[in-house]
Amino acid sequence: MKTKKTDNKKQTFRSIRMEKSVKNFLSGKSRRAYSLREDIARGLKDDQINSCTNDVLKSTAGFSCSCRETLERFTDMFNNMLHTGTALVKRASEQQPKKSNKKYRDLKKQNEWLLENVFDIHGNYLFCVSCIIEILNVHASRLHRLRKIKREQANILIRRVRKQDVQKEQIQNIVPPLNVKNVLEWWMCLENDSLVDLRTPPRLHQGRGNNRKEQLLSRFLNFIDTNSQPNGRQVGSHGPLFFLSPKFYRINAPSKNDANKSEEWKRRSLVYEFNRTLDGESISNGTAKNWLKKFRPKHAISPLRTDYCPMCAECQEQKKRAEAIFKRLQENGNSNEEQMREYQILVESYWLLLAEHKMEAARELKHYRQQANDSRFSYLSIQKLQQRKDRTKEDRVQLQKFMDEITFTLSLDYQQSKLTPHWGFSAQPGDTYYLRKLSHHIFGIVDHAVAKNTVYVTDERICAKNGDLTISLMDHYIQNKIPPWVRHLCLYMDNGPTNKNQFMIQYGIELVQHKHFDTVKFCFLVAGHAKFDPDRLFSRIAHAYNHSDVFITDQLVSLIQNTIEPMGECISINNRKVVNWKQLLKDKYGPFENLKKFREFLIKRDDHGNALVFHKACCYEGNYLKKQLLKSKMAASVDLRKRLKEFSYYAKNMGTQLFKEKIQDLCKMFDAYIDPKLRPEWLPTAKTIDVTSRVAIEPPSAALANKHREELKKKARKKRKEREG
Repeated sequence: MKTKKTDNKKQTFRSIRMEKSVKNFLSGKSRRAYSLREDIARGLKDDQINSCTNDVLKSTAGFSCSCRETLERFTDMFNNMLHTGTALVKRASEQQPKKSNKKYRDLKKQNEWLLENVFDIHGNYLFCVSCIIEILNVHASRLHRLRKIKREQANILIRRVRKQDVQKEQIQNIVPPLNVKNVLEWWMCLENDSLVDLRTPPRLHQGRGNNRKEQLLSRFLNFIDTNSQPNGRQVGSHGPLFFLSPKFYRINAPSKNDANKSEEWKRRSLVYEFNRTLDGESISNGTAKNWLKKFRPKHAISPLRTDYCPMCAECQEQKKRAEAIFKRLQENGNSNEEQMREYQILVESYWLLLAEHKMEAARELKHYRQQANDSRFSYLSIQKLQQRKDRTKEDRVQLQKFMDEITFTLSLDYQQSKLTPHWGFSAQPGDTYYLRKLSHHIFGIVDHAVAKNTVYVTDERICAKNGDLTISLMDHYIQNKIPPWVRHLCLYMDNGPTNKNQFMIQYGIELVQHKHFDTVKFCFLVAGHAKFDPDRLFSRIAHAYNHSDVFITDQLVSLIQNTIEPMGECISINNRKVVNWKQLLKDKYGPFENLKKFREFLIKRDDHGNALVFHKACCYEGNYLKKQLLKSKMAASVDLRKRLKEFSYYAKNMGTQLFKEKIQDLCKMFDAYIDPKLRPEWLPTAKTIDVTSRVAIEPPSAALANKHREELKKKARKKRKEREG
């Protein structure tokens, strides 16, 4: 008994009251506890409460306090605060979430409701924490964070603004004077120049997203304006009015896979170059694109100029710069003679470099013309010997010698894509100017040996203009148009990426490896100076196209055929003829490093029968260097031509699908302006128009217009009911 008395004496009245208060609060008998305010704010977590609280909660599990009746009224409304945006609704309906029946809650709306209804103005709870967590299904840490925000709201600085400067979304943050009883009447009586107190709302999201860096927006826009220039288009044009500096090839910054690339290549990126101007901060690719779309919609990356020589432009620019500096030093009169002489020599040096570069391009074109003439002369000699009826032994030996030594020379190039439907002879309807049309790729091959031209036509539904299409069209010509006895092949092309790439060289190795040819040579002319025979062919096609009406692909093929006859042929290709050569070649051959440094590639077999690549920087002079691209000896015996059907675009279903918007635009043009007999089969049929919607049945009158409006309203109401039902 004495021990019990001593124990009771040690327990003070304050501690007994505190224990009873906590038990009553957890059981729901009291709305607030006497003490332990910090633990209540944290939701009275289980690890911070005395072990006796679990027994109390179990014994009082079925008890309902007074705040439960209030919160249960708002449960459905709180749970139904979901996102209504189109993107999130689409994601919720189409995508499969990780959890079944997952709802995309709008946490921002829920947090705003909790701040206004769960806490008082000082940040104290108006309801039991346990009831809030249980009924509204809100985590304790979330309540703890919102309570901090509510407390910070009372300490936020209030700024004074004029009534006319207050936005609609800021009205709820206005602080009225203390003596005002009717806030609405007070607000209506204020003049536009009156000053009011405005409180900044608390930030519900503590972090800062990458697309919320508004402090960098002004610097970004200044960077865009500094590095862009007008392109000469008039205001109101559908295209961009400004092009960024030609040094920018792309917007996106380099990825992790591009970490090993050179600094010069990385600085071709707009985002990367802008981030270099910032101190410790950066923006993402999405942020840059969003800002460009919103604030600079008429600025775009400068398009690549395939007929543009960067060497000529650089020499002329540096020459003009040195001339300007020399002239300025000469006008000052106080400059050093050595410095003036230095810039004078620099001007002459750039002039000599430009002349040497143009002379090199001229020599290369001369070499190209000589190669084409030799090929033509050899083929004419073969034809003469073949036409002789009584051939001697010497003639047969001479014929076989010519056939073994002749090099079939081909020139290959792409023309600018042609669009259909096209009004060249008739006046183009004004409504079709901004509508999107079907794009056709024109690929021309000039065979200098037989003096014939072949043009391939494909549309964008079959394949995009890439390396697969180029190799497939070239392979189709080689297999069907070149005589089987030809052992040497020479191909002339420009430096475009669709022609000069890794897979083109690998395709040439495949031809030599399986003895389709003894040698295959690729010659790529100087960039910007490739004015060769395909350009003449394309000039004739463009002139005929610009002066004719071309509505469908068959008309385009017929137009080209009539233009290039009699020494030419136009062929339309489907996706069965296009092969995914990139996927087919990558497992057998390795990449060719530093491909841009060389312009001539000669492929021939060594003593062991393996095809090697001999390359040099110039087409008409210099020594060859050799390289082996075959990955293994076992792969040398594998013939890829046997697997062409497996990798065709038809078998892999890789045909390019048109956008819905482009199909709609094509339907508009064919429905309104083109003969129905010319309508393509793959284009959807026109929608029929109800007779009731036409107003030309009766004479025009105001009553008829009102009647028509009523019919439209009935149809709209009917559709609305069907959607709601």
